[in-house]
Amino acid sequence: MQFLRSLIFSFLVNAWGAIIPIIFLIPAFLFRDKKIADFGAKIWSIGVFWMLKKLCKIDYKIIGIENIGKEPRIFACKHQSMWETVVMHLIIDRPVYAYKKELESIPFYGWFVKFMSGIKVDRKGGAKSLKSVINQAKQYLAKGQSVVIFPQGTRVPVDGSIEKYLYQAGITALYNSCDAKVVPVALNSGFFWPKGKILKKTGTIIIEFLPAIEGGLNKSEFNQKLISSIEQRSKELSKDLSEQKL
Repeated sequence: MQFLRSLIFSFLVNAWGAIIPIIFLIPAFLFRDKKIADFGAKIWSIGVFWMLKKLCKIDYKIIGIENIGKEPRIFACKHQSMWETVVMHLIIDRPVYAYKKELESIPFYGWFVKFMSGIKVDRKGGAKSLKSVINQAKQYLAKGQSVVIFPQGTRVPVDGSIEKYLYQAGITALYNSCDAKVVPVALNSGFFWPKGKILKKTGTIIIEFLPAIEGGLNKSEFNQKLISSIEQRSKELSKDLSEQKL
């Protein structure tokens, strides 16, 4: 039964992902206003989470909400699932996701992404691409919008190692170049919504905003603090679930 519910959820999410761009794409294009597209993304997220709860019996809990802060920040988030690409729209006001440029070629969704607040990343662009990412981030931060980046650049299995899924240089470059605090974010979404699998597991996903990393650290100090905090807490959250299952 859970597999059937998960299958229906996958179908409806894809359909919902086509409907929202159809509704909001034309107004966003005509008025050239990212706020319209960002609002559409929030409505999409509300719909996704409603379906996730009703069909797949998956809820979520936020820990460390006091670490989100009021000023714009850079959120360095663990990436295990599609879930965290959705949830920030419900937690942060008009979050700016960094996304790979290939997404823009996806019908409806990709076209809509171009009009949303977002930082386009060319993963093959080298130093030129990194400079572009930094400039885009600075512009959004200056406007009062927070940036969300997945430091490992891809979805990582719950048991994936940092040796195989390396933390990329982008987050360190943003830390060094932008006048904004970096907030590590840990979670266990991959336990419930695994990468590449239709079946979703029932339960409550936990996302935890850890204390912000202040400026002034060198590259090595920053990387060590960021990686250790995200990895340790994410492993603890997943371990708790594994022990409950036994």
